[in-house]
Amino acid sequence: MASTTDGSTASLPERVTARRHLLSPAEQTVAQFMADNPQEVAFASAEQLGRLTGTSDATVIRTVKSLGYGGLPRLKRALQDSLRERLTPAGRLNRNLDVIGDDIKQVFDVVVTEQLELLEAARQSVQPGEFVKAVNAIRDADYVLTCAVGILGQLAEYFTIRMLRQGRRARAVQSSGFLFADALVPLSAGDVVVLVSHHHVKPEDEVVLEHAEQVGARVVLITDTLGGALADRVEAVISTEINRDDRLSNITVTVTILEALSLALAADQRETASNALDRLTTVRNRLSAAIAEEFETNRRRTHRRSQPD
Repeated sequence: MASTTDGSTASLPERVTARRHLLSPAEQTVAQFMADNPQEVAFASAEQLGRLTGTSDATVIRTVKSLGYGGLPRLKRALQDSLRERLTPAGRLNRNLDVIGDDIKQVFDVVVTEQLELLEAARQSVQPGEFVKAVNAIRDADYVLTCAVGILGQLAEYFTIRMLRQGRRARAVQSSGFLFADALVPLSAGDVVVLVSHHHVKPEDEVVLEHAEQVGARVVLITDTLGGALADRVEAVISTEINRDDRLSNITVTVTILEALSLALAADQRETASNALDRLTTVRNRLSAAIAEEFETNRRRTHRRSQPD
């Protein structure tokens, strides 16, 4: 299992996730409120937070200390620092538009510059050892299940297609509810789950982790803030900044990580991947021939029907 990160450097959401089991129900309520509402917490008193959470100022203080902060003032300073540049979604849009100015021609340059900055940050922050562990886990897996909810689900499909074209047994799951549960049932020891999850642990993520542990499947986590909280529950963590609070969200870094994993797997088993692609080409050619034959048959049938008796 991957090692946990130093709690002193963990973000508030990471600490809440990692230490939830140590908190009382009332403290869990306070902790989740703080993780979900950092702007309010950054400028509120313990008494105000007690009222907002339906608890008390004493519970708030206990929660803050249980999360590893020396006290509420220290937590507030940390949040104020991180929130200094944070804006609402509309604010982030306006900030981008302010940077672009009135010249639409600048849009492409601004977007590319932002993506390059994030990719360079990923180059520095993704740990090579964790990347290699992720590649090895997927390489040795009997079956690869990639899980992501929401817009990230499209990336799960993309990665799964890459795996299938390399001759691996793979499936993507991006729907929530019972269909999500159906995809987990085939998992067993020797399988790997590639879990893409950012910001906070969703109910689906928790079910994936619990089920994988129960059946003996390994988990590769791709995330931005959950590495410290979930490291002890997964095989490898690929963690880096996915987006920035002062900019519009993006998927460039996640796509790049998945593409790098795919290429590394192909390089590690080059002959297998090449043979699988040859088989894909053969099947595609057969399919093209079958479609062309059906089209010609239908064309001739239509032509005969159009002829006068």
